[in-house]
Amino acid sequence: MSTELYPLKCDSVLKERLWGGNQLRDYLGKTNSSKKYGESWELASLPEGTSSIANGKFKGKQLDEMISAFAKAILGEAVVERFGPEMPLLIKFIDASKKLSVQLHPDDALAHKLHQKPNGKTEMWYVLKAEKDAYIIAGFNESMDKEQFKQLLSKDTIEDSLNHILVNEGDAFYISSGLIHAIGGGIVLAEIQQTSDITYRVHDYNRKQEDGSLRELHIDNACEAIKFPSLDEVFLSYDAKQEGVQELKHCPYFNTDFVHLINTKHIISRSDSFTIVIGVKGEGVIVFENIEYPLRQGETYLIPAQCSEILITGKELKILEVYM
Repeated sequence: MSTELYPLKCDSVLKERLWGGNQLRDYLGKTNSSKKYGESWELASLPEGTSSIANGKFKGKQLDEMISAFAKAILGEAVVERFGPEMPLLIKFIDASKKLSVQLHPDDALAHKLHQKPNGKTEMWYVLKAEKDAYIIAGFNESMDKEQFKQLLSKDTIEDSLNHILVNEGDAFYISSGLIHAIGGGIVLAEIQQTSDITYRVHDYNRKQEDGSLRELHIDNACEAIKFPSLDEVFLSYDAKQEGVQELKHCPYFNTDFVHLINTKHIISRSDSFTIVIGVKGEGVIVFENIEYPLRQGETYLIPAQCSEILITGKELKILEVYM
Protein backbone atom coordinates (compact mmCIF):
# COMPACT_ATOMS: atom_id res chain seq x y z
CA MET A 1 0.00 0.00 0.00
CA SER A 2 1.15 3.52 -0.78
CA THR A 3 2.02 5.78 2.12
CA GLU A 4 0.06 8.73 0.67
CA LEU A 5 -2.06 9.34 3.74
CA TYR A 6 -4.88 11.80 4.31
CA PRO A 7 -7.47 12.63 7.04
CA LEU A 8 -9.02 9.27 7.84
CA LYS A 9 -12.65 8.84 8.81
CA CYS A 10 -13.79 5.52 10.25
CA ASP A 11 -17.09 3.65 10.19
CA SER A 12 -18.86 3.67 13.54
CA VAL A 13 -18.86 0.45 15.58
CA LEU A 14 -22.26 0.46 17.29
CA LYS A 15 -22.86 -1.27 20.61
CA GLU A 16 -26.28 -2.18 22.02
CA ARG A 17 -26.54 -1.45 25.73
CA LEU A 18 -29.15 -2.01 28.43
CA TRP A 19 -29.17 1.74 29.05
CA GLY A 20 -28.97 2.85 25.40
CA GLY A 21 -31.52 4.83 23.42
CA ASN A 22 -32.01 6.37 19.98
CA GLN A 23 -29.93 9.56 20.19
CA LEU A 24 -27.06 8.04 18.22
CA ARG A 25 -29.63 7.75 15.43
CA ASP A 26 -31.80 10.83 15.96
CA TYR A 27 -29.20 13.34 17.19
CA LEU A 28 -25.90 12.18 15.65
CA GLY A 29 -27.14 10.25 12.62
CA LYS A 30 -25.02 7.17 13.24
CA THR A 31 -27.65 4.62 12.17
CA ASN A 32 -31.17 4.18 10.83
CA SER A 33 -31.86 1.31 13.20
CA SER A 34 -34.36 1.41 16.06
CA LYS A 35 -32.08 -0.75 18.22
CA LYS A 36 -31.12 0.70 21.60
CA TYR A 37 -27.53 1.58 20.90
CA GLY A 38 -25.61 3.04 23.81
CA GLU A 39 -22.17 3.48 22.27
CA SER A 40 -20.72 4.43 18.91
CA TRP A 41 -17.02 3.59 18.77
CA GLU A 42 -15.59 6.19 16.41
CA LEU A 43 -11.95 5.19 16.56
CA ALA A 44 -11.31 1.76 18.00
CA SER A 45 -8.63 -0.91 17.99
CA LEU A 46 -9.80 -3.62 20.39
CA PRO A 47 -10.82 -7.28 20.02
CA GLU A 48 -14.31 -6.16 21.04
CA GLY A 49 -14.46 -3.73 18.12
CA THR A 50 -12.08 -2.46 15.46
CA SER A 51 -12.65 0.48 13.14
CA SER A 52 -12.48 0.33 9.38
CA ILE A 53 -11.66 3.26 7.12
CA ALA A 54 -14.76 4.91 5.61
CA ASN A 55 -13.23 7.37 3.11
CA GLY A 56 -10.65 7.69 0.36
CA LYS A 57 -8.46 5.10 -1.29
CA PHE A 58 -8.08 3.08 1.92
CA LYS A 59 -11.84 2.69 2.37
CA GLY A 60 -12.64 -0.72 3.82
CA LYS A 61 -9.17 -1.29 5.30
CA GLN A 62 -9.07 -2.13 9.01
CA LEU A 63 -7.46 0.48 11.25
CA ASP A 64 -5.23 -2.23 12.73
CA GLU A 65 -4.06 -3.15 9.24
CA MET A 66 -3.30 0.47 8.41
CA ILE A 67 -1.32 1.01 11.60
CA SER A 68 0.59 -2.22 11.12
CA ALA A 69 1.63 -1.08 7.64
CA PHE A 70 2.28 2.60 8.40
CA ALA A 71 2.78 2.82 12.17
CA LYS A 72 5.16 5.79 12.32
CA ALA A 73 3.47 7.64 9.46
CA ILE A 74 0.08 7.41 11.17
CA LEU A 75 0.87 7.44 14.89
CA GLY A 76 4.12 9.41 14.91
CA GLU A 77 7.57 8.12 15.78
CA ALA A 78 7.40 9.21 19.44
CA VAL A 79 4.04 7.49 19.91
CA VAL A 80 5.32 4.24 18.40
CA GLU A 81 8.37 4.34 20.65
CA ARG A 82 6.13 4.67 23.69
CA PHE A 83 3.18 2.41 22.83
CA GLY A 84 4.37 0.26 19.96
CA PRO A 85 2.45 0.02 16.67
CA GLU A 86 -0.98 0.27 18.32
CA MET A 87 -3.58 3.01 18.63
CA PRO A 88 -3.40 4.09 22.30
CA LEU A 89 -6.82 5.79 22.40
CA LEU A 90 -10.46 4.80 22.03
CA ILE A 91 -12.99 7.46 20.98
CA LYS A 92 -16.71 6.99 21.62
CA PHE A 93 -20.04 8.76 21.54
CA ILE A 94 -22.35 7.60 24.34
CA ASP A 95 -26.13 7.81 24.49
CA ALA A 96 -27.10 7.31 28.11
CA SER A 97 -30.88 7.15 27.72
CA LYS A 98 -30.95 5.55 31.17
CA LYS A 99 -28.38 5.76 33.93
CA LEU A 100 -25.29 3.59 33.68
CA SER A 101 -24.05 1.34 36.45
CA VAL A 102 -21.86 2.76 39.21
CA GLN A 103 -18.39 1.65 38.20
CA LEU A 104 -14.67 2.29 38.07
CA HIS A 105 -11.67 1.21 36.03
CA PRO A 106 -8.19 -0.11 36.86
CA ASP A 107 -4.95 1.75 36.36
CA ASP A 108 -2.22 0.38 34.11
CA ALA A 109 -0.51 -1.66 36.81
CA LEU A 110 -3.71 -3.39 37.95
CA ALA A 111 -4.88 -4.04 34.39
CA HIS A 112 -1.59 -5.80 33.74
CA LYS A 113 -1.72 -7.72 37.02
CA LEU A 114 -5.32 -8.95 36.80
CA HIS A 115 -5.96 -9.10 33.06
CA GLN A 116 -2.55 -9.19 31.37
CA LYS A 117 -3.59 -6.03 29.53
CA PRO A 118 -1.06 -3.28 28.75
CA ASN A 119 -3.13 -0.43 30.15
CA GLY A 120 -6.06 0.50 32.32
CA LYS A 121 -8.63 3.17 31.65
CA THR A 122 -8.43 6.88 32.32
CA GLU A 123 -10.99 8.89 30.38
CA MET A 124 -12.64 12.26 29.89
CA TRP A 125 -16.15 13.28 28.87
CA TYR A 126 -17.52 16.19 26.88
CA VAL A 127 -21.31 16.65 27.10
CA LEU A 128 -23.00 17.26 23.74
CA LYS A 129 -26.57 17.17 25.00
CA ALA A 130 -28.22 16.95 28.41
CA GLU A 131 -31.82 16.86 29.51
CA LYS A 132 -33.01 19.07 32.37
CA ASP A 133 -31.63 17.87 35.73
CA ALA A 134 -29.33 15.31 34.08
CA TYR A 135 -26.33 14.40 36.20
CA ILE A 136 -23.17 12.39 36.40
CA ILE A 137 -21.67 10.68 39.44
CA ALA A 138 -18.03 11.27 40.33
CA GLY A 139 -16.54 10.29 43.67
CA PHE A 140 -18.23 10.51 47.06
CA ASN A 141 -20.11 13.23 48.92
CA GLU A 142 -18.33 12.40 52.17
CA SER A 143 -14.91 11.37 53.40
CA MET A 144 -14.19 7.83 52.30
CA ASP A 145 -11.52 5.15 52.56
CA LYS A 146 -11.25 1.60 51.29
CA GLU A 147 -12.73 -0.04 54.40
CA GLN A 148 -15.73 2.30 54.42
CA PHE A 149 -16.18 1.63 50.72
CA LYS A 150 -16.28 -2.13 51.34
CA GLN A 151 -18.86 -1.65 54.08
CA LEU A 152 -21.13 0.38 51.82
CA LEU A 153 -20.97 -2.35 49.20
CA SER A 154 -21.67 -5.13 51.69
CA LYS A 155 -24.73 -3.28 53.00
CA ASP A 156 -25.83 -2.16 49.50
CA THR A 157 -26.07 1.45 50.71
CA ILE A 158 -23.56 3.07 48.36
CA GLU A 159 -26.11 5.24 46.50
CA ASP A 160 -26.53 7.68 49.39
CA SER A 161 -22.78 8.38 49.53
CA LEU A 162 -22.20 9.13 45.85
CA ASN A 163 -21.44 12.62 44.59
CA HIS A 164 -23.96 13.83 41.98
CA ILE A 165 -23.09 16.68 39.59
CA LEU A 166 -25.74 18.37 37.42
CA VAL A 167 -24.54 18.76 33.83
CA ASN A 168 -25.23 20.95 30.82
CA GLU A 169 -24.18 21.01 27.18
CA GLY A 170 -20.49 21.80 26.92
CA ASP A 171 -19.50 20.56 30.37
CA ALA A 172 -16.32 18.45 30.45
CA PHE A 173 -15.04 16.01 33.07
CA TYR A 174 -11.84 14.07 33.77
CA ILE A 175 -12.40 10.55 35.09
CA SER A 176 -9.11 9.11 36.29
CA SER A 177 -8.58 5.38 36.82
CA GLY A 178 -9.89 4.21 40.19
CA LEU A 179 -12.45 7.04 40.51
CA ILE A 180 -15.97 5.76 41.13
CA HIS A 181 -18.35 7.23 38.56
CA ALA A 182 -21.48 6.86 36.45
CA ILE A 183 -23.35 8.68 33.70
CA GLY A 184 -26.94 9.53 34.54
CA GLY A 185 -29.85 9.24 32.11
CA GLY A 186 -30.59 11.83 29.43
CA ILE A 187 -27.01 12.57 28.38
CA VAL A 188 -25.17 12.32 25.07
CA LEU A 189 -21.42 12.75 25.36
CA ALA A 190 -18.08 12.22 23.65
CA GLU A 191 -15.61 10.01 25.52
CA ILE A 192 -11.84 10.06 25.06
CA GLN A 193 -10.05 7.22 26.81
CA GLN A 194 -7.15 4.86 26.91
CA THR A 195 -7.61 1.83 24.68
CA SER A 196 -9.29 -0.42 27.21
CA ASP A 197 -12.74 -1.81 27.87
CA ILE A 198 -12.16 -3.04 31.43
CA THR A 199 -15.00 -1.98 33.73
CA TYR A 200 -15.71 -2.97 37.32
CA ARG A 201 -19.40 -2.57 38.19
CA VAL A 202 -20.21 -2.11 41.86
CA HIS A 203 -23.90 -1.14 41.75
CA ASP A 204 -26.49 -1.61 39.00
CA TYR A 205 -29.78 -0.67 40.71
CA ASN A 206 -30.87 -4.34 40.63
CA ARG A 207 -31.78 -3.97 36.95
CA LYS A 208 -32.56 -7.11 35.02
CA GLN A 209 -31.44 -7.96 31.52
CA GLU A 210 -33.84 -9.22 28.85
CA ASP A 211 -33.37 -12.79 30.05
CA GLY A 212 -34.27 -11.76 33.61
CA SER A 213 -30.74 -12.05 34.99
CA LEU A 214 -28.80 -9.40 36.87
CA ARG A 215 -25.60 -8.08 35.36
CA GLU A 216 -22.37 -9.22 36.97
CA LEU A 217 -20.76 -7.07 39.65
CA HIS A 218 -16.99 -6.96 40.17
CA ILE A 219 -16.68 -6.17 43.85
CA ASP A 220 -13.31 -7.72 44.64
CA ASN A 221 -11.57 -6.12 41.68
CA ALA A 222 -13.22 -2.77 42.42
CA CYS A 223 -12.02 -2.85 46.02
CA GLU A 224 -8.49 -3.34 44.76
CA ALA A 225 -8.81 -0.63 42.10
CA ILE A 226 -10.64 2.10 44.07
CA LYS A 227 -8.92 5.46 44.51
CA PHE A 228 -10.07 8.66 46.16
CA PRO A 229 -8.64 11.57 44.13
CA SER A 230 -9.59 15.16 44.81
CA LEU A 231 -12.82 16.06 43.06
CA ASP A 232 -11.31 19.42 42.16
CA GLU A 233 -9.68 17.78 39.14
CA VAL A 234 -12.91 16.22 37.84
CA PHE A 235 -14.65 19.31 36.43
CA LEU A 236 -12.69 20.83 33.54
CA SER A 237 -12.97 24.61 33.43
CA TYR A 238 -12.85 26.57 30.16
CA ASP A 239 -14.74 29.34 28.36
CA ALA A 240 -17.06 27.80 25.74
CA LYS A 241 -17.68 31.21 24.14
CA GLN A 242 -14.03 32.15 23.72
CA GLU A 243 -12.65 31.98 20.20
CA GLY A 244 -9.49 30.02 19.46
CA VAL A 245 -7.72 27.17 21.24
CA GLN A 246 -7.94 26.35 24.96
CA GLU A 247 -6.34 23.52 26.88
CA LEU A 248 -9.11 21.30 28.17
CA LYS A 249 -7.13 18.41 29.68
CA HIS A 250 -3.48 17.41 29.29
CA CYS A 251 -2.47 14.27 31.15
CA PRO A 252 -0.03 11.36 30.67
CA TYR A 253 -2.60 9.47 28.58
CA PHE A 254 -3.84 12.13 26.15
CA ASN A 255 -3.94 15.85 25.47
CA THR A 256 -7.29 17.43 24.60
CA ASP A 257 -7.81 21.01 23.47
CA PHE A 258 -11.11 22.80 22.86
CA VAL A 259 -11.15 24.75 19.61
CA HIS A 260 -13.86 27.31 18.81
CA LEU A 261 -13.91 28.78 15.30
CA ILE A 262 -16.43 31.61 15.11
CA ASN A 263 -15.58 32.54 11.53
CA THR A 264 -11.90 31.75 11.51
CA LYS A 265 -9.25 29.21 10.60
CA HIS A 266 -7.19 26.75 12.63
CA ILE A 267 -3.98 25.04 11.55
CA ILE A 268 -2.77 21.68 12.87
CA SER A 269 0.92 21.13 12.26
CA ARG A 270 2.46 18.36 14.33
CA SER A 271 4.53 15.41 13.17
CA ASP A 272 5.39 13.75 16.47
CA SER A 273 1.83 12.51 17.09
CA PHE A 274 -1.39 11.74 15.30
CA THR A 275 -4.29 14.14 15.89
CA ILE A 276 -7.93 13.21 16.41
CA VAL A 277 -10.51 15.84 15.50
CA ILE A 278 -14.00 15.43 16.98
CA GLY A 279 -16.82 17.71 15.87
CA VAL A 280 -19.02 18.65 18.84
CA LYS A 281 -20.99 21.64 17.48
CA GLY A 282 -21.55 23.40 14.18
CA GLU A 283 -20.08 22.71 10.75
CA GLY A 284 -16.80 23.25 8.95
CA VAL A 285 -14.25 21.58 6.72
CA ILE A 286 -10.82 20.03 7.06
CA VAL A 287 -8.57 21.01 4.15
CA PHE A 288 -5.54 18.93 3.18
CA GLU A 289 -3.69 19.23 -0.14
CA ASN A 290 -6.61 21.25 -1.56
CA ILE A 291 -9.15 18.53 -0.75
CA GLU A 292 -12.01 19.37 1.60
CA TYR A 293 -13.34 16.90 4.17
CA PRO A 294 -16.69 17.91 5.72
CA LEU A 295 -16.65 18.20 9.51
CA ARG A 296 -19.89 18.31 11.48
CA GLN A 297 -21.15 17.58 14.95
CA GLY A 298 -20.67 13.86 15.65
CA GLU A 299 -17.90 13.31 13.10
CA THR A 300 -14.39 12.14 13.97
CA TYR A 301 -11.22 12.20 11.87
CA LEU A 302 -7.82 10.65 12.48
CA ILE A 303 -5.12 12.97 11.13
CA PRO A 304 -1.94 10.93 10.53
CA ALA A 305 1.29 12.36 11.89
CA GLN A 306 2.61 12.38 8.33
CA CYS A 307 -0.07 14.89 7.28
CA SER A 308 1.40 18.28 8.13
CA GLU A 309 -0.36 21.62 7.64
CA ILE A 310 -3.97 20.62 8.13
CA LEU A 311 -6.33 23.60 7.83
CA ILE A 312 -9.73 23.64 9.55
CA THR A 313 -12.29 26.32 8.80
CA GLY A 314 -15.71 26.81 10.28
CA LYS A 315 -18.43 29.18 11.35
CA GLU A 316 -19.47 28.59 14.92
CA LEU A 317 -17.59 25.29 14.79
CA LYS A 318 -16.54 23.64 18.03
CA ILE A 319 -14.13 20.71 18.02
CA LEU A 320 -12.05 18.63 20.39
CA GLU A 321 -8.44 18.24 19.23
CA VAL A 322 -6.80 15.17 20.75
CA TYR A 323 -3.15 14.16 20.49
CA MET A 324 -0.37 12.49 22.45
